[in-house]
Amino acid sequence: MSVEQRMAAQADAGELAPILKERLHQPKSVFTPGHRIRMNIVPIFLNVFVPWGIFIVVMGIAGFYVMYSKPVLGYAMFAFFILVWVATVLLAINRRKYDPEPAWYTFFSIMVGLAVFGGFFLGKSAIYDAYEFPYYQVKDLKVLSDVDASREHGQNVMDAGMFYFAEGNKIDALRGWHFKQKTVYCVAPIVKGPYPSLPQTQSFDFWAVGKDCCSVAASDFRCGAYNNPSARGGIRNVRDSDRAFYRLAVEQASALYQISANNPVFFEWSDDPLAVVGSWNDRGFKRYLAYCAFALVFFVFCVAMMAAKFSWMGRADSVYGEEIHNDPEWTKGGVHKQLDLHTHERRV
Repeated sequence: MSVEQRMAAQADAGELAPILKERLHQPKSVFTPGHRIRMNIVPIFLNVFVPWGIFIVVMGIAGFYVMYSKPVLGYAMFAFFILVWVATVLLAINRRKYDPEPAWYTFFSIMVGLAVFGGFFLGKSAIYDAYEFPYYQVKDLKVLSDVDASREHGQNVMDAGMFYFAEGNKIDALRGWHFKQKTVYCVAPIVKGPYPSLPQTQSFDFWAVGKDCCSVAASDFRCGAYNNPSARGGIRNVRDSDRAFYRLAVEQASALYQISANNPVFFEWSDDPLAVVGSWNDRGFKRYLAYCAFALVFFVFCVAMMAAKFSWMGRADSVYGEEIHNDPEWTKGGVHKQLDLHTHERRV
């Protein structure tokens, strides 16, 4: 006879071992020995490292060179991970129908969804748009040296990303102006010679720009390395949305100072353009590493909270009134013992 059969026979006869009976009569508590619920370590690790791995891959695709060089491939890979997430959702729905404990499947689908969409959003907005897109665009353009703003035409340098101006070229702060559309878009021409020098081309085509770094009441340009007398470099502005507002600021400056700007080129004034552009890539990668670390902590925290939650399942009072240790009949020896006593009384 097996152990289970012996225990069943003893229960029917009311002859349970005292230790077993005492354990069954103990109240439910997480601190009571013998009442721990064992957790499966496999789903715990899967729910941490699989979503974290998906987050790392998706954010890397959305934040770096794939999105710049082959955006169609980048979006296609993002769509693939969305299909993976949909598959986990369908699996969770299926398990809720046929599995008595479907909680980990549901939690896994939620974590994968957060990993896919959170990784794409952070990679695209916080890394790619902020740092990597301007870095790749400027790096793809030419580097020009010894540019003379008084002699060069703007249409001749449309394919340049970084400028190193010749000796004597500087910001003309007295002819700077702005355009305000929530943000203040500031512009100031690059000239050679003292004020009020005019370029030999008769057109102010080179403009230092910046946002929220000038006065709205006077010509007061304070953007980039404006206060560095040795700065003679420029980094091309590659954002289409910003260029439209900078052009409006140049048009207002042209009307105010009675000057012309036939083919304006916009750039950030800098003392070392190459180092500044390289720092964009470094900052983007550091932000990527920071988000990866934060995501690992987040997934570990969520899994720990859910494991704690799952460990308490079944400890509450049953809605069906099946608590054996609270049954008054059980304290008297069980239903079968009571039936035996009644039968004995009748026979007597």
